Amino acid sequence: MSDDFNPSPEAAFQRGRLLQSQHRLPDAIACYQQALSLDAQHIESYLMLSLCWMEADETTEKAVDAARRGVALEPENSFARSVLALALNANAKDGQTAQIKAALEEAIHAIIFDPDSDLAHAVAARLQLRLRNYPQAEESARKALALDTENTMATEVLSAALLLQKKDEDNQHLIDYQLQRDPEDDAAHTSAGWQAVMKGDHKKANEHFMEALRLNPMNEGARSGLIEAYRARSWFYNAFLRYCHWMNQFTEGKQNAIMIGGFIGYKLLSGYLKTVAPFWAYVVIGLWLVFALWSHLARGLSTFFVAMDRFARQALKPREFWEGVIVGWLILFSLSALILGYAYDVKDYAFAALAFLFASVANAAAFTNDHHFGKYIYNIAGAVAGLGALYFGVDCFAGIHLPAAFMGALIAIYTGVIVSWLRPFRILYA
Repeated sequence: MSDDFNPSPEAAFQRGRLLQSQHRLPDAIACYQQALSLDAQHIESYLMLSLCWMEADETTEKAVDAARRGVALEPENSFARSVLALALNANAKDGQTAQIKAALEEAIHAIIFDPDSDLAHAVAARLQLRLRNYPQAEESARKALALDTENTMATEVLSAALLLQKKDEDNQHLIDYQLQRDPEDDAAHTSAGWQAVMKGDHKKANEHFMEALRLNPMNEGARSGLIEAYRARSWFYNAFLRYCHWMNQFTEGKQNAIMIGGFIGYKLLSGYLKTVAPFWAYVVIGLWLVFALWSHLARGLSTFFVAMDRFARQALKPREFWEGVIVGWLILFSLSALILGYAYDVKDYAFAALAFLFASVANAAAFTNDHHFGKYIYNIAGAVAGLGALYFGVDCFAGIHLPAAFMGALIAIYTGVIVSWLRPFRILYA
């Protein structure tokens, strides 16, 4: 009983470890804070406190502070450096590349202090993956697994790195090994699900994601994967996923070169055909526009169909639901403007259809942007484009002559065009 009223720092720490293993994080945090009130130099409590705090977005700054205190006590402690790297990563928002690189530096220090630490290599792998350095992520994950074949973080990172490099055969071998080793591993089923999604087998993907969620209802990777599997029921989104998977075998620089080269080739070909075969020039231009718009709108339109499914929409987050609703309806408004405008001979109907279409492009980008600053710019662009298109649509089809309506349509179109160029090159987009 004396230990309950006058615990030693170690006793409070051990109680916290037990509570943390039971996922009772608030109680574990209280125990670690109690241990530190008894011994302000208790480094293990600082580090465990950091690991608890980084589980929630609102306490990641506290996690960084606790980890820094631990590192200050033992600067050459590899585990402390690894925890600090994880805390910095948790606190860094998408697009804050400098902060993620700072976390990677801490992971590298952890490796230097203990080259045999599988945790340090696994943390480095996770950070390389977030920085989109897939070959380096694969290399670090393999080093971690060479030290400990049971390292879950390294296994997950390796599977993702292989998937994102289109190393399908290697990834399949890894997944098969995971499932043979532990058929009840939700991470293995999640990896298998993503592999199936990229192969275009949405039924198999759905089975693996559902099993992963049965084993761990809090598995966010499985939940988002399940949504992708639902989206992939649409042939146009399935094709888009397979195109993305094909592009993943190239580095980001090569992907940009392919897109720029493709655009230059399109301009040269269409320009040449205009002089010798105008009909085929318009065919090439039409195919290019379809391709460009498909790459921007496939996800939003497929989410629209998911939102219409009473069962499937239960897995959607509010942001995903509204992505489907807004992008889907803007596309429907565009098609309706084209059909009804032509049928009833409405003036400027084609321009209205174009305004709605490019407004949907701007909104599709806004709903998928997690950049810490860019998301606000894209949200404003989406709202402006959508309102501009609706304003012009009312002027065209409601018989109400609104001031500067044509300007609203122009704003919607130009906004969509600008976004369609910024998004592929990830400018203020993450």
